[in-house]
Amino acid sequence: MEVVNKIHGSDSAIGLTHNQIVLGMFLMPGPWQYVKIIKVKHPAIKKMLGVPIDKKYIAFIDAYDEKGMYKLAQAVESARRKDPSQRNQFEKELLKLDEKLYIMYLAFTGEILRIFPKENDPNNTWYGPRDALNSFPQKQKEEVAAILSKYIHGVQKGLQEGDWSSANMAIESIKDFQKKYGYKVLPSQTRLKAEILYNKLLIFERLTPFYFLVGLLSITFIFIQIFKTDSKFLKISFNLLVLMLFVLFLIHTFGLGLRWYVAGHAPWTDAYESMLFISWAAAFAGIVFAKKSPFVLASVGMFAGVFLFAAHLGWLDPQITTIVPVLKSYWLLLHVSVLTASYGFLGLAGILGLLSLIFFAIKYEKLLGKERVLKLENGIKEAIKIGELSLIIGLSLIIVGNFLGAVWANESWGRYWGWDPKETWTAVSILVYAAIVHLKYIPQWYSHYKMAVFSVLGYFAILMTYFGVNYYLSGLHSYAAGDPVPIPTWVYWALGIIGILIIMAYRNRRLSS
Repeated sequence: MEVVNKIHGSDSAIGLTHNQIVLGMFLMPGPWQYVKIIKVKHPAIKKMLGVPIDKKYIAFIDAYDEKGMYKLAQAVESARRKDPSQRNQFEKELLKLDEKLYIMYLAFTGEILRIFPKENDPNNTWYGPRDALNSFPQKQKEEVAAILSKYIHGVQKGLQEGDWSSANMAIESIKDFQKKYGYKVLPSQTRLKAEILYNKLLIFERLTPFYFLVGLLSITFIFIQIFKTDSKFLKISFNLLVLMLFVLFLIHTFGLGLRWYVAGHAPWTDAYESMLFISWAAAFAGIVFAKKSPFVLASVGMFAGVFLFAAHLGWLDPQITTIVPVLKSYWLLLHVSVLTASYGFLGLAGILGLLSLIFFAIKYEKLLGKERVLKLENGIKEAIKIGELSLIIGLSLIIVGNFLGAVWANESWGRYWGWDPKETWTAVSILVYAAIVHLKYIPQWYSHYKMAVFSVLGYFAILMTYFGVNYYLSGLHSYAAGDPVPIPTWVYWALGIIGILIIMAYRNRRLSS
């Protein structure tokens, strides 16, 4: 599924499923080299390949000339030499296409199907068919050759006669081979079935629109509540939204639990998993405060939806993988779970602050009337109050999580604190939120408007701690080792919109007592 998605941009193509496509590439590589299945966006790349500009897809063979030379070799080499932050859109798309072609090559050679374990291998390495036939001991080579011959003949019989029994028997032979030589690392049948179920359910991708739906319906509910008097219908609608969020939270929890069981470790050890957990923490924060206000439902729905949506944009790897030894620690489990959960509560406060700023911006008595303006102001006060509670919980969690991280650091690296960029920015985040939380104790400084502004701006410290350090600074917690990825254009737009909203809200910052 991931192979076809990477190459074609969807889970299926030309009327075939992902399994049919990948097996077809392995069993019949010759014809498949001419199938136009590789998605190409950039017109300059199409021009280099000599294909029509209006065509969305190219074939593997289109990347090679009559002599079998790779048409993109020089351009790819030039793009690779550049720093990632200096690459233009053409070079990014070029490297993506090069990766797609390499994946197809692995499918053609069968190396993507690493299904044969080597006997007595100290690293328990599994090999694709070609490498297995080249490097295995003679006895194993003969077994692999017999299995492949049986399978290929079984497939040919299935295609010609519709009888797939021989191919299925060959599959059983592969399973027996794996049990015989790969039993040390072969997962249990229950875990295999659980992983297949996890892949079929696509829980997190399917949850995303429902979280957005809760957010949008809650925002609609808030505006209806302002323009209409309280009614039984509104109360029932609010309770249904709370119930819907609770059901989504349970499904989200089940998804994390299933991933935990399949992976054999807690599902928050990489960037993709941590985004799943942050959205879960936001949903949990919503469950805690859900009955307090529709503002909470709106904030949680949008926040959880955005994080799940961002996790599946394609720049994070959703694959379930093993973890390095330093991460196999009980203290890591506590540290990351508590610290990441704090991001959910602080994020809830940030979204509540954003909604409050929107209400400040539209709070015009001439336009809405005095009664509706009072309702808006009550909504703002309610949102800020819940936001303050969420800030206190978030700050408490981030402090506890930081101390747990120090214990883990001592266990792993023999020191409690080393001014690593992640550690430093976590300390900065604590100081920022400590200042925001204590703002209410300075009467001449405190106001609902300022709390809304600082709740929103404060979350930029968290975003720097979470994203900035991981991708822009070099340290023990960095994913990119200081080799920055370009900042997406929408980030600048988002900053501009927030800035305009703060200015617009400033004019109506005063609330009636």
